Amino acid sequence: MSRFSLRHYHHHVCSHSHDFAQLVIPLDGPLEIEVQGRGRRLAPGSACIIAPGERHDYAADPALSFLVQESDWLPGDLAAHPFIELDEPQRHYLAFLHRMVAEGRQVAGMEQVWLSLLAEGQGMQSAAIPRLAARILKVQRHIEANLATPLTNQQLAAIACLGQSQFKLAFRQQLGVSVSHYIRSRRMALARTLLAGTQLPVGEIASRCGYQNQGAFGERFLVETGLTPSLWRQQNGHLPQRNG
Repeated sequence: MSRFSLRHYHHHVCSHSHDFAQLVIPLDGPLEIEVQGRGRRLAPGSACIIAPGERHDYAADPALSFLVQESDWLPGDLAAHPFIELDEPQRHYLAFLHRMVAEGRQVAGMEQVWLSLLAEGQGMQSAAIPRLAARILKVQRHIEANLATPLTNQQLAAIACLGQSQFKLAFRQQLGVSVSHYIRSRRMALARTLLAGTQLPVGEIASRCGYQNQGAFGERFLVETGLTPSLWRQQNGHLPQRNG
């Protein structure tokens, strides 16, 4: 079980515990909360992580909103430190979560991505839950070594040991671009390297960059650079020009 909700609290102090983990994240104002005997005025840009069975006291202005996640598991020792400051990637992903929850939408895997992001931000590694960054790095290495071959989301998700939807979401979160955009950019980078540093025919370069059709390669290269492969090579090649 892992779910998100938007909640409001009361001025008067409430106290309880539950048999699942809970994350409370202020969105537009502070929450007064005490966990593990530690009190905190929890402000936007921070989060409170409450372990299963941990009693906590809390109060807030009823006009304020809070994003709350309930989960049956937490990565590593995430709950050992109940209060954390969110870094830039975490804040960026929080904005995405807030929008999804407010619109009543759900993206497969977003709960796990969020928890893994928090764990990574705390420098935690768990043998049971490999870090997403390591999984995506493994995929990047596979892409780099196989630019000449077809690369599918299904294949890459399997390498990352993630479902396809979760993989695509995790990949975009880690690298800031979609899987297809990343592959295309790496193929175009390889094309520029080969055009500038070798005398390989354009058709051979197209093939090495995963394009079986030289025309399709030329069209994509033109879109990316504003030049045809041959013209780009003339302007940017650094091999000695043949005389005669």
